[in-house]
Amino acid sequence: MHYSTLIFTIVIRTFTDICFKKAVNNLNAPRLTTNIKALLKNPFFWLGLLFGFSNFISWYITLQYFPLSFAYPFLSITYICIILSGKFLFKEHLDNYKLAGISCITLGALGLFLG
Repeated sequence: MHYSTLIFTIVIRTFTDICFKKAVNNLNAPRLTTNIKALLKNPFFWLGLLFGFSNFISWYITLQYFPLSFAYPFLSITYICIILSGKFLFKEHLDNYKLAGISCITLGALGLFLG
């Protein structure tokens, strides 16, 4: 099978969320219009949109090679990537509940892959 398309989809979806988090990370204006103007000037917002569109194309291609019942649960690996990105890129807290979640997702993805 074409696992590279599935892996690319996981990576590109993770990049999408990282860019959007980076774009909104310092927004704190009380007015929504001020925040929207700041977002439109932020290159990470536009990069996030580009990755988001790439994610759409990649997901479209991935679904041509894999059944939805395999691809969508396997995509949960994205959550692991995002949690770890939050820890290392944005200094977010990684507690035992998140580690337990990562373990469950990993076991579930392995079960899909090996099953």
